[in-house]
Amino acid sequence: MFFQRIRSVLTYSWTYLWLFWFILIVLLVYVLRGPLKITESFENASTYFNNLTPKFYVALTGTSSLVSGIILIFEWWYFRNNGVDASSDEGSDNEDAIESSRSVPECKVWRNPLGLFRGAEYNRVKKELGLEPLTYYDLNLSAQDHQSLFTCDEDIGRPDYEIMQVAWRERDSFSRINAAHEALSINVDCAPAMILLAEEECETVADAETMLKKALVAAEAAYFRSQTAYQYGDPVHRRDGIICAYIRRRLAMCARKQGRLREAIKMMREIVKFPLFAVLGLQENLIEAFLEMQAYADVQALLVRYDGYDIREPKSAVLCYTSALLKTRNVADKYGVELRRGLSAAEQNAVDAIRRAIEFNPHVPRYLLEMRPLILPPEHYLRRGDSEALAYAFFHIHHWKRIDGALHLLECTWKGVFNGNNRSMDRMFSGWYSQQQQLESADRELLPDWHEVSVFPRKENPLWGLAQTLLCLAACAIALLVHNAPATTVEFITNAWWQIWGVFSSIAAYIYTWVPENLVSLLASRPTSLQAAQPSEQI
Repeated sequence: MFFQRIRSVLTYSWTYLWLFWFILIVLLVYVLRGPLKITESFENASTYFNNLTPKFYVALTGTSSLVSGIILIFEWWYFRNNGVDASSDEGSDNEDAIESSRSVPECKVWRNPLGLFRGAEYNRVKKELGLEPLTYYDLNLSAQDHQSLFTCDEDIGRPDYEIMQVAWRERDSFSRINAAHEALSINVDCAPAMILLAEEECETVADAETMLKKALVAAEAAYFRSQTAYQYGDPVHRRDGIICAYIRRRLAMCARKQGRLREAIKMMREIVKFPLFAVLGLQENLIEAFLEMQAYADVQALLVRYDGYDIREPKSAVLCYTSALLKTRNVADKYGVELRRGLSAAEQNAVDAIRRAIEFNPHVPRYLLEMRPLILPPEHYLRRGDSEALAYAFFHIHHWKRIDGALHLLECTWKGVFNGNNRSMDRMFSGWYSQQQQLESADRELLPDWHEVSVFPRKENPLWGLAQTLLCLAACAIALLVHNAPATTVEFITNAWWQIWGVFSSIAAYIYTWVPENLVSLLASRPTSLQAAQPSEQI
C-alpha cells in the first residue's frame, strides 16, 4: 500500500512537469535577455510592422482565406470517412436490442452477460477491502436496465410494481432492499422484488439461487396469466416473458458458479428457445461454460453461429479471443520447440487469429499475461475498452492457463506487435486513434477510481526519448556556456564543427578515389553489346 501511494504521488507530479519546464524556459530567457538582445529585436520588429504597406495585408488576408478553405475541405473529408454518428449516444443495450435490428456502434456501453451478484460477490470485496467495486455511473445504467426490463406503462395502479419502479432508482442499497420488502408485503408473488433481494440482499450464491427459484415460480404464473389475458406483444406479456428469461439465466449462472456445468448448459439451451432471449446475450455464457467443460467442438459451433452473423451483435472480446484460443490450442504445445525455418500453416493461422483479437481489444493480453492486476469486472463494459478486457480476463484467464503454451504464444505475438519493428502497426490500429479519447473517458466512468485505467498501448521507442533528453540537455549546456564564456564557447564550437567537417571531407575524398572520373558518361551511354547487336537485327 505504501509503494502504491508513492507511485500515485510520482504519477501526479509528472502530470504537472510541463509547468516546471515552462518556468525553466522563462528563467532562461530572462537570464539571457542581454546576449540575445530581446529588447532590440522587439524594437526592430515594431519598426518593420510600421513600415508595411496595405498590399501586404491584402495578400495576408487572401492567403489565410485560402489556407482556411483547404483545412475545411480536409476536415470535411476526414469526418465523412471517420466521423462517429452523433445520434449514437452511450447507453444500455437492452431496449435497443429488442426494438431495433440495426447495427450498434462499437462505442456503445453493453451490459456484462457474466455479471456478478452484488450481495454475494461485490459486497464481499467492499467489506474486506473497504473499496467500492462499482461506480455510480455503472449503477445508474443497471437501474435503467432494470426499469426497462421489469416495468411497463401498464403498472400504474398496482402498488407493488409502483414501489419497484421507484426502488430501482434508489442510490442506496439499503433503501432498495427496504422497498423490495415493502412490495413483498403488499404482494408476496412480486417477482421483481424477489429478483432485487436475490441480487443485493443474499450473501451467498446458494441463498440467491433459492430466492430466484421462488421468483421463477411467481414469474411463470404471472406469465401464463398474461398469456391468456393479453395478446402477444402486449407490454405486460412482454414484461413477464423477459422476467422469466432473466431469472432462468441467473439460475443457470448460479449453477455454473457452484460447479453444476451440465445443468447450467441445459438451462441456457432452454432459455434460447424462450421468447425475447436475445436481450440477454446468452452466447457468451454458453461459450464460457463449454470452455470450462473443455467441450471445444461445441464452442467452435457457437463461434460459427454468432461470430459476425448476428447484425445486432458486433464482435466482442469473447468471440475474438475464444477463436484465437481454439486455433492456439492445436499448435501451442509445439510452438518454439522444433527448430525449423518459418511457421507452419496451423501456427500462422493461430498467430493471425491472435493478431486479429489484439487488433479488436489490445488491453486483454496485459491481463491474461498478469502484467496488470485484475479486479472485479463492472456490470457494464465498453466494447474494445479496458472494462471489456477486465470482464473477459476475469472469467477466461484460467482457460488460457489450462492449455500449455497458449500464453507463451500470446506473449510472443503481443511483443511482436508492440515492441518489434512492425511497420504495419499504425495501419493495424488505424481505427483506434479516432475513438481512443472517447473510450478512455467512458472507461474512467465505468471503472472505480482506485483502478488505474489501461490506455491504448503504443509502440515505444526508448532511443528517441533518450535522444530528445540529450538534445535538451545539450541546448541548455550550450546556452549557459555562451552566457558565461561567449568567446571561448564560440571558438570551441567552431573548432568542433571544422573537425567534423574534415572527417566527412576525408571520407568523401576516399570514396571519390574509387569512383571513375567518367562515371556520368558511362551511365549515360548505351552498352556496346546492344550497339553492336542493333545493325544485325536490322539486317
